[in-house]
Amino acid sequence: MLILPKHERKIDGGIWAINHTTNSEWTIAISCGQKVTLVDRNLSPKYEYQLPDEISCLAISPKGDLLAAIMANGNHLAIVTAENQLVFEEQLPNPPVEVSHLHNKNGFQDCWFDADGVRFWCMKLIEMKQVEIQIRDTSSWQIQRQLLLKDPLGAGSSFSFHPHPENQILALYAAAGQHGQQIYWLYDDGTRIHAVEVPCLYDTAPPEFHPAGGEFVVINNSDRQISRFSFPECNLLGICECPCPDSDDRFSYSTYLSDDRLLINTGNGRMYLIDIEKMEMLDELILSGHEPRPSQELYPNLKDVEEGLCSDLDRFYRFDSDSILSVHSQLPSPKPDSKQKTLVIFGGKELFGSLAKVQESAPYSKLFIQSLGIS
Repeated sequence: MLILPKHERKIDGGIWAINHTTNSEWTIAISCGQKVTLVDRNLSPKYEYQLPDEISCLAISPKGDLLAAIMANGNHLAIVTAENQLVFEEQLPNPPVEVSHLHNKNGFQDCWFDADGVRFWCMKLIEMKQVEIQIRDTSSWQIQRQLLLKDPLGAGSSFSFHPHPENQILALYAAAGQHGQQIYWLYDDGTRIHAVEVPCLYDTAPPEFHPAGGEFVVINNSDRQISRFSFPECNLLGICECPCPDSDDRFSYSTYLSDDRLLINTGNGRMYLIDIEKMEMLDELILSGHEPRPSQELYPNLKDVEEGLCSDLDRFYRFDSDSILSVHSQLPSPKPDSKQKTLVIFGGKELFGSLAKVQESAPYSKLFIQSLGIS
């Protein structure tokens, strides 16, 4: 299926955070070095930040009036207002120490604003042996609750947050390369943080939740498969094999387009539509102007490039009810160290369909909370 872009814009740098709150005009944080630009839904610049250190992680508050930044390879956490005023910062006493794939064995790794704007989640790695999950209130920024969790893989894992749509559960993803991956469900009951290991989600990518919260998909890191599960029961609902012509190509990222259709891309930048009920490929999606081309054409300066088709696609995000935001590299690269990217918005009725929305009663989170024995 060939589809035309709705809007394109070149940027310097890459996307570090997206605010999915629908009533927010501050939506995307674009970073290049220490500079951060917030752009609106039309990809027009709204505000610029000049942060003191090199950025490793960003988070945008629900109203878009606060920016949280982890910098200096995890050694520096700062909260800044839209007026560029520093409201909180914490710098760790130990300098960054590069260990294996991690830049800091005692550093902040990820952060997240709850959609209600009251809680700020943060995590800090401690000596590569355990991770400290913190919940801070957004008035004092002091730690209200915390949980120490042993590294499940014992190999200096990197950790990241992945929120459930009902805003009560967070997925915690631990990844240690070839040593494996593990997922936990996190829940804050106001007194303590609960962490539940999900045994069936070992050696997978992070979960991609359906916008209503009743199911999710994960990409299996060992095989060329994507698996569909119910939430919170984690019953397996189906598996789809990678349709990639190249046997070395694998699934990379995915997003729900409708209740019966999924969009997924591969490491070679190919996009496919998946029938969710049957877990079968429907069609390849080709974006005009960014069509798959011979790999030798996109990477002329690399030796021993394998034959096959690939595109300039880095990844994509669900942007609105009927739009996808995709990020593309400039290929062939104008300069070896070029950081220029192209943002594209595309979509249409031929892609999107009926999609259940999140319910205020949070029925799926309630089922999970009941399983913990909490009323």
